[in-house]
Formats: sequence, structure tokens, C-alpha cells
Amino acid sequence: MTLHDNAYAAFMLDYAAGALAPAESLAADLHVSLSSEGRCSLSLLEAIGGRMLEAQAPAPIASGAAGPSEERPGPPGACPLASDGRHELRDRLLRSDLVALSWRRGWFGVGSLPVGVPDARLLRLDPRQRAPQHGHHRRDVTVVIHGSFADEFGVYERGDLAFAEPGMKHEPRAVGDTPCICLIATERRSGWTSLLPSFVVAGSPSGPGATYR
Repeated sequence: MTLHDNAYAAFMLDYAAGALAPAESLAADLHVSLSSEGRCSLSLLEAIGGRMLEAQAPAPIASGAAGPSEERPGPPGACPLASDGRHELRDRLLRSDLVALSWRRGWFGVGSLPVGVPDARLLRLDPRQRAPQHGHHRRDVTVVIHGSFADEFGVYERGDLAFAEPGMKHEPRAVGDTPCICLIATERRSGWTSLLPSFVVAGSPSGPGATYR
């Protein structure tokens, strides 16, 4: 098992335990919905967790303690896909015609849309389009919803989950004759790192990425 296999296992374990931030939870929701391997991983981890809970004595519940609840997205702003709950948002992302939405275009022509969840957004590459080479100072988790893309580390198709670790640099490009649309979940900012821009232009040290189907 490689370092990145361990990263995926830890990510899915946190997902099964409900410990991911809302943006990464949404990415994992989509991965599990679209990927048979993702569903198998989640089922295995939930089974292991269930056996561990069965082996433990039940803990007393404090008076007035709140029960489990679903994470709700933040203020939707101008998001055309805004919803009242994470699972409803997942379903809208899977059922909507994302290509037909009114996309915002950045400096390099890459399409972008908010989804109403902090640190999560949709990105779009049209056929044969390339994003500028760039580096990462925080982890990005990407799940492909429509089409496919490739970079220096592999080809990513619908349902695939890819990690961009801090220090990695790459140049994503759309593959095939249809637009590639992905959800990007960025690791939460903390402390002084919240003052840094969302990506560092190429020139950062390169590092490996990982794909999970």
C-alpha cells in the first residue's frame, strides 16, 4: 500500500465516521454515488465501525445533547444549485444539466460556479481546453461529475476521486469531445494560511497526485 492509498483510506474512514468538512463530505458523497469502488470502500468501513461499536459499552447521553444532523450548506449567494441539505445538493449535481448552466469564466477561460458550500466549487474545462499549470499549498479533492480530464499523473473519468497534495503542480486538460465538469473541495484554511491565494502559479515544488475510482 502506497502513501496515497493510505491517504484515500484515511479520507474514506473520516467520511464513514462523519469527520470530514462539508466540502470534502460532498466530494465523497459524489464519489460514492458514482463509483462502485467508493461504495465498496464505504460499506467495508461502515461494517468495521459497526463491529467496533458493538464491542463497546454504550456511553451515557448527556441531558440536552443534540442528536446527529446533516451538514447544511452555507449561504448560497448566486449559486444556481443551492439547496437546503448536502444530500439534496448531491442529487441536484447528479441530475442537473451542468453543461447548460451559466458559467463564470476566469482569466484563463476556466469555467467556475459556486455550489453554496464553503471551500467547494464546480470547475469546467471545455474539449481540448487546458488549465494553466499551477501548484497547491492545501489539499484539493476532486471528483469528476461529467466527462474526463488528464494531467501529468493520469486520466480521471466520471466518479474518479483525485487528490492534489500540497507542493504538487500539474496542468489539467480536458479529454474527449465533451466538457469536463468536476467538483473541487479544498482543505479548510486555518491561521495565517487563510491569507494566501487559492492557488500558486507554477514554480512550486512538484509532488505526486493520486486517483481513486
